Amino acid sequence: MDGVLIQSRELIERAWVSVARSEGIAVSPAFIHEHIHGRPGEYTLQRLFADFDPAQRRRIKRRVDAIEEVGDCSLVPGVAKLIAQLRDGAVPLALVTSSWPARIEHVLRQHELEDTFDCVVSREDVDAGKPAPDCYRLAAQRLDRPPHECLVFEDSLSGVRSAVDSGALCLAIGGDPTLVTDGGAAAVYADFEALPVAQARTSTHAFDGGGLFIGAHASRRFA
Repeated sequence: MDGVLIQSRELIERAWVSVARSEGIAVSPAFIHEHIHGRPGEYTLQRLFADFDPAQRRRIKRRVDAIEEVGDCSLVPGVAKLIAQLRDGAVPLALVTSSWPARIEHVLRQHELEDTFDCVVSREDVDAGKPAPDCYRLAAQRLDRPPHECLVFEDSLSGVRSAVDSGALCLAIGGDPTLVTDGGAAAVYADFEALPVAQARTSTHAFDGGGLFIGAHASRRFA
């Protein structure tokens, strides 16, 4: 969701950095890249506030969540058009995120996407968050598809590794080349407007659900 469906990097960074600063902790850009984006909140909480007692960490997490939960974010360029094309082609869609139900509902409601996804997997649905592959394996199961027939869009290193280790093909969004070299994504694009998508008149090299081929050095066929 974050960084793929919505442009929320600034909001997430502001939430963690501002709360950490109020507790006397400085957060570096390297920490943000490695330990915030694409990571479950509990992971980041432990990394940033390991020296705090459990009650303090719970209080801190509530403050971070309160900032993120009601913040409005615009859609990633081109994602609305792609979603519409996939829905028109009857391609099953899953939303897989390290976020939590209340925030997911806020985002989907804000952009009128409440009925868009066939299933939603949140951080509360798995014991091990990204980069563990559990969330994408669960999404594939709920879509009644094997992981190797699934295409995942991700924007973080932990997310790409989660997708790749699940057995899915992963395309990276956001333009970071390390998501290919270090994460194993098949290709990387600045956003969905840069993603080569063509209408297909036959099912050859297309989604069996109908009518779309997403090129990205990706020759797999998807159900």
